[in-house]
Amino acid sequence: MVGFGSRMGSGCTSGHGVLGLATLSRRSMAAVATFLTAGVVAVATLRGLGI
Repeated sequence: MVGFGSRMGSGCTSGHGVLGLATLSRRSMAAVATFLTAGVVAVATLRGLGI
């Protein structure tokens, strides 16, 4: 699953966050924004469910 996700996203979260943002890659900026948004939504959902 990790390998599939890395291949589908053209890199891993660390690669996008560290190297992609350092080179001002638009693809990496979009990927990092997506990762952060998904994390915020997941935490809000779990807290809303009382988990």
